[in-house]
Amino acid sequence: MHFEKKIDPLLSKAELRFPPVIIRVNKFNEEAAQKFSAEMSAAQNTGQPIIPVVIDSYGGQVYSLLAMVSEIKNSSIPVATIVEGKAMSCGAVLFTFGAEGYRFMAPDEL
Repeated sequence: MHFEKKIDPLLSKAELRFPPVIIRVNKFNEEAAQKFSAEMSAAQNTGQPIIPVVIDSYGGQVYSLLAMVSEIKNSSIPVATIVEGKAMSCGAVLFTFGAEGYRFMAPDEL
């Protein structure tokens, strides 16, 4: 789904339609993939300029990872991936799908 927004050039500032969405990924299973999809859809409708995905995971099911990757690839808004704690297995792969210049990790994590 693609949403377009047109802003009047006479407006000095714009407000978000809804509170910004921050997505947290701790597990890679079917439930987590469905939750991720719902949160990505909600983030597309807020008007936020970027979608932050915070990863802290030991990994999990590859099929769930692939569903999350598909959501990121189909996003019309850039996705920032942030490792907070650990990103093992599927978490490390998901981290690599953040937009270029929007991947953040401390040097001793992963």
